[in-house]
Parts: sequence; C-alpha cells; structure tokens
Amino acid sequence: MAQKGNTNPLIIIGVDHSKLAEEALKYYIKHIHRKNYRILLVHVIELPDMTHARQAYLSPYALSELWNEELVKSKTLEEKLIAILAESDITDVKMRAEGGLKPGQVLCSVAVEEKAVMIVMGTRGMGKLRRTILGSVSDFVVHHAACPVVVCRQAKEEESEMEN
Repeated sequence: MAQKGNTNPLIIIGVDHSKLAEEALKYYIKHIHRKNYRILLVHVIELPDMTHARQAYLSPYALSELWNEELVKSKTLEEKLIAILAESDITDVKMRAEGGLKPGQVLCSVAVEEKAVMIVMGTRGMGKLRRTILGSVSDFVVHHAACPVVVCRQAKEEESEMEN
C-alpha cells in the first residue's frame, strides 16, 4: 500500500471506536500536523484466536459475518474521523482496516511497510496494576516501533473515573 514517488512524511494514527482514540486524533491536529503530512488511519480489528473460536463453536460462516460487521463499523469510523480532519482542512488521509490478534504488532508492521515517520495513538487508560499484568498496546508500540511514537494520555479526571 506504500505510495511510490510520494516523499511527503506519512503519519500513522492508530484508531478505534474509543473517545481516547478521537482525542489522540485531535491532539495530532492541534500539535503535530503540518500541511505536507500524509495521514494513514489504522484501525486494527481484533480477530478471535482460532482456538477460542473453535471452543465457542463459531463456524467459518459466523466468523465471516463477524468480520463483515466489523468492516461496516470500521467504514463508519472512517467517515467520522475523516470529517473531523476535514474540519481542519486536512484531506490527504487514507484509512486501513487490518485484522489481527495483537493490535500493537499490526501497528508496528504497517508502520514499517508504509515507511511511516511517526505513530500517534491514545491509551486505554488502564491502571498501573492492570497494565503491568496485561501489558498494553501503547507500551508494545513504544518498545517495538521502528519510528517515534506519540502516546496521548487521557485527562486526569477521566483516568480516575476509569480506574473506579
């Protein structure tokens, strides 16, 4: 998907349906964006582990239906985020929906494949204990990406609400 001949810097913005992803996009618009930047919104659709899918007796047809539903949701997300970017006259935007078990790995591979110069993403706002036990997508990306990563934290008042 990498564009040949276009040397303008490509920024990947990791997106999902969360308010935190939308806030990261707005942070990018306000603090990072330059007129010559290209944007690739990457939405990772988390696929069920096939071991769990078999245990839940999901047929290939059911999995296909789930995938199609996620693609429709991803298209709706794309329209919403592109509208937010258009309000700031940002139009060199593409969206890529990718399936994967590990969103962090997908973001890092897309960044390498597309030769991105930066990844911007939000956090899920997990507490310190949960993040230590479970890990987080943003932690993974910060430690494994081949380019700089900007992680946009949630506001403090929202953080305390999520931990309760």
